[in-house]
Order: sequence, then structure tokens, then C-alpha cells
Amino acid sequence: MGFFSGLFKHVTKTDEAAPSAAEVKNINADVTLYAPVTGTLLPLEEVPDIVISEKVMGDGVAVVPESESIVAPCDGVISRLLPTKNAFAVRMAEGLEVYVTFGVEAMELKGEGFTTKVNLGDEVKKGDPIIITEPRLLSSKLKSTITSMIVIKSTGDIDKIFAATGKCHAGVTPVLWITLHNKAQ
Repeated sequence: MGFFSGLFKHVTKTDEAAPSAAEVKNINADVTLYAPVTGTLLPLEEVPDIVISEKVMGDGVAVVPESESIVAPCDGVISRLLPTKNAFAVRMAEGLEVYVTFGVEAMELKGEGFTTKVNLGDEVKKGDPIIITEPRLLSSKLKSTITSMIVIKSTGDIDKIFAATGKCHAGVTPVLWITLHNKAQ
């Protein structure tokens, strides 16, 4: 258990093993999120950023990127778009907010190496390009280019989050399944 783990209550549960393909079919998810970038999936605990790895903001999945385009993981509205152009959030109709951030310490570049394709308040569809990166420049200037997708703790009534493992394709591969608390119980 890390330092922040003792300070913040974890709302989500991804401590369980990642679901197999057969188990995914049996997950009765309320929300499915898709890969924000093409690459290889990692658990958030492997991100070299303590705020993300300790799940201070929320739970999710990380991707070692193999493409330059970062896309919307779901349909919704752009609710956050950092001036540093390395991160954004999408608010879904279900009330959940998904935060996607590229790289570790990328904010220090103040937008260098990033181009945004949307504005705050824009409606987006799953797979729409949001940020275009310059991989060569960024890989030489950043501690890590890992892209994290986090379901923000303060939104929705999250019960569990199940994360996939393996390879993924931006906007195509489902990588997170979210179940919400049943209000009738």
C-alpha cells in the first residue's frame, strides 16, 4: 500500500485480475470505454507518477503509446482541456467524467509537441481525434510517454472498474468496463 492509498478511500475496484475475453462477455457493464491511443495496456500502478499510480484522482488504465493520435474514449462533451494541450476530460451522459493525460511531466513543456483538435464544450464521439502528439520530440523530452485514462472519483456512482490487458487500438478496442451502483438496492 502506497502513501496516498492510506489517505484516500478507493471508490473503484481493479484489484481483481483483468478479465479474460470470455469473462468480458459476462461483465454486465453500465459503461464501456475504448482505448484513447494505440499501444500496449498497463495497470495504472505502473505509471511513474505517484498521483496516477496511487489512484488519487480515480481508477483506470494506462497505455504505452504507439501512435500519435489521442482520441475520445467515449461519446460526450469536452469538459476539461488543459492549456498545456497534454490532457483533456470527457463528460458522458451517464454523469461520469473520463480524464486522459499524455506523458509524465508533460505539463512542463507548456504545449510544445501537442496540437489540439477540439475546444472546451465540444461534443465528441468515440474515436474522434482530440490531441495529436509529436512522438520523436516528446520521447526525447519526457520522463515517460505513457498515456493514462482515469475515471474521475468524484463523478457518477461507480461500483467497479474492470481493465483489459494486452494490445489496443485507439477508439476501437474496449479497455475499461464500469459498473455503477444499483440505486434500487
